[in-house]
Amino acid sequence: MRVLRFAIAAIAAAALVSAADRELTGRVVDANTGEPVAHAHLSIRFLQVGQFVPEVTLLSDPDGTFKVTNLPDGQYQVTCEKPGYLPVNQMMAAVPPSSKPGGNREAAATVMRMTAQAAIQGTVVDERDMPANATVQLESQQVVSGRRQLQSVRSAVTDETGSFRLWGLPAGRYYISVSARLPGAFARKPLAYPLLYYPNSTDIAAAQPLELKAGDEAQIKIKLPPPVPAYTVSGSVDTASANINLSLARQISGHGFQPTASDLFLDQRTKVFRFTHVTPGTYQLAAGVWQNPGNPMSTNVPVTVGNADVTGIRLEPAPTGIDGTVRMDDGSSQRPSGFVSARSDLVMNGAPIDTDGKFHIPGIQPGTYFIVPQINGTQTCVQSVLSGGHDVRDGLTVAAGAAPDPIEIVLSSHCGSIDVSLSPSDATLPPNLAAYLLRKSADELILERQGYQGPASSDGTRHFLIMGVAPGDYIVYVWPNDAPIEYTNAEYMRQFESYGQKVTVAADSPTTVTVDKPLLLPAKN
Repeated sequence: MRVLRFAIAAIAAAALVSAADRELTGRVVDANTGEPVAHAHLSIRFLQVGQFVPEVTLLSDPDGTFKVTNLPDGQYQVTCEKPGYLPVNQMMAAVPPSSKPGGNREAAATVMRMTAQAAIQGTVVDERDMPANATVQLESQQVVSGRRQLQSVRSAVTDETGSFRLWGLPAGRYYISVSARLPGAFARKPLAYPLLYYPNSTDIAAAQPLELKAGDEAQIKIKLPPPVPAYTVSGSVDTASANINLSLARQISGHGFQPTASDLFLDQRTKVFRFTHVTPGTYQLAAGVWQNPGNPMSTNVPVTVGNADVTGIRLEPAPTGIDGTVRMDDGSSQRPSGFVSARSDLVMNGAPIDTDGKFHIPGIQPGTYFIVPQINGTQTCVQSVLSGGHDVRDGLTVAAGAAPDPIEIVLSSHCGSIDVSLSPSDATLPPNLAAYLLRKSADELILERQGYQGPASSDGTRHFLIMGVAPGDYIVYVWPNDAPIEYTNAEYMRQFESYGQKVTVAADSPTTVTVDKPLLLPAKN
């Protein structure tokens, strides 16, 4: 085993030097086979605030083991990397050496499991089986803030042979879309390739996902359909600014928007624009104007392309976004810090609260948003979220071309707390469980607070303390903090109703609730 003796001369504090008698011992293995991973690169960083310890780097031995001695007591972040594997980050605590009293080699050793990366490589050809000039986009469905969304993972551009490679991928289910351009000799024709989803669909609902396991090297071939009639989307931008950003994105049903492969021509003098080679479909046309860094203006308009050009569009950028303030209900000068999010089915933006208690959330498109304050600290809770004198915690509607009334978030110090206990279980439970406090709003649940696990009781009961809870009715669940739970989806959550516990919280009062079992999703194969 390689042993790296840490140079403690660089540590100035005498107390720290005298305590530098700990070690980290571990072994790097392949997560699938259990075989040792030799010569993996390890970086070990001390996490104690206010104490400087130089970062340690080393390679694992041929049997996958590593050991670092003469370390200060404390927590360390160990990062493990090797070509062909996904990087691994793991927390480790330095422990007494096994050769000293109280040392325990069995307890000290930590296994770091590295997962082999997956890759996709293939070719894109046109309807004549000739190499195509295309952008290949890899997407996966992920759960973000309780919503399932299609998110971009990787992209690649084909080379002169039509080949591409997407690598460094974790195991999972992926969708592949292809945006292709006609070759130069045909680019002037009013034709274009439609957006294609692997293997041969123009509708994502009929796309075939690609299932990748760790270490897979998928080989695929994508053949483009014949080009279809394409049209022009044109108009003008009402602004004197030269800093104009225009985009045309195709609306994908239930999955947001995806940039098109259309061509843009913009006359900076007249502000006239023209998108060419646009295939039939529904789009979002957006214009952003930056007159100065502190005054961005924008507009978004829907555009439907059928079987004719769309002309005469007039874009009038205006100040956009949601402005708001945060204050205490007692009129005090206290200015809590935190973050405010605006979430809709297709968009999630947010902004921090500044020292004056103000925030500005940019990039807001027409739609209905849930305003979700995340206030730092445990002694304040949200009493109301007001816009135009109305409480909008159940949804704020933003109309096209009109900025919403400013938001006023009122906080209170008269909050409750919940001690969530999880009944002892004979089954092995994951270490990263958290308690989730959810509030029902219309047909979905909104996350109010989270509570993390504290010391277990003598009988094995696990406890999670949730502080700063506004008075009201809630549902409490316990699940791993990395679990993809779609808690905003009412139909999805119905299957898990037995895992939740209803609780009513009163002002200035502690509450207890017992959850019988955590919500654990089945492991993916």
